[in-house]
Amino acid sequence: MREIRIMADVNADTTPEFVEKENIGIMPQYYHFNDGVIYGDGNGLKTQTFFDRLASGERAYSMGCNPDRVHGIMEQAVLDGCDIIVYMASSDCSGSYNTVRVEAESLMGQYKDARIYVMDSRLECAPIGLLVKQAVALKKAGRSFDEIVRITEELKSTANVFFLVDHLDYLVRGGRLSPISGAVGTVLNIKPILYFEDGKIVPFTKVRGRAAGKKRIMEQLGKLDPKTTVCSVVHTVAEEEAKAFAEQIEQELGLKVVSIDEVNPTIGAHAGHNAIGVAYCGTAER
Repeated sequence: MREIRIMADVNADTTPEFVEKENIGIMPQYYHFNDGVIYGDGNGLKTQTFFDRLASGERAYSMGCNPDRVHGIMEQAVLDGCDIIVYMASSDCSGSYNTVRVEAESLMGQYKDARIYVMDSRLECAPIGLLVKQAVALKKAGRSFDEIVRITEELKSTANVFFLVDHLDYLVRGGRLSPISGAVGTVLNIKPILYFEDGKIVPFTKVRGRAAGKKRIMEQLGKLDPKTTVCSVVHTVAEEEAKAFAEQIEQELGLKVVSIDEVNPTIGAHAGHNAIGVAYCGTAER
């Protein structure tokens, strides 16, 4: 039996420790400022430095996966005797899903015994990370390639994220949010709570101020079943606030927070600094 290798978009917010421990293959993406220096894939800026540059007024630009690099990562796994399941960001937000899919089809044409499944998660960042964690748990439980694909495809409909950002212009300029949706947060300290719908980032509701936003997120999380749902708190250079929020979620709602994750710079270019949110996903034991 061929080994199953789990892979993920670099934007599937997971810690480096988890990636190393579980041997997760990462599909790198890239970013740059106006100086033209390309960062990513082992040549990244420190997180604080990246967001300090954003806060100073520099604009960051994200770039998708490099086809040759993606091909090489998957080909090595195939040569190592692995079948591959890849969890990618929504095709409505990023072209990287299609890049990986095309390279996967090419490899399966070249190596007839190889099996590669590329999931369009219809999500971004932390919810994808939760799907990856469920895939790893299923793999450890001895589930087959087809079972892991089927169950995680079902689970993606249970996954989403509610998040607050202070700087909607980054999302609008990067194409993650429409200009009309972005305009709602420009006056009177109105902050929309964003989430995913049909593979796109859209406003869920709007509130006045950050505290009210987190309260509204708590209300939505309170509708989830703590027996069959896991969460992760995600942030951009707001670690202490994220830790406190995670503790509040566990104590008041009984939901299990499996990780506190920092947004990758290729998504941070769109979210800006001081963003915070909560992702959630059903579990395979549901």
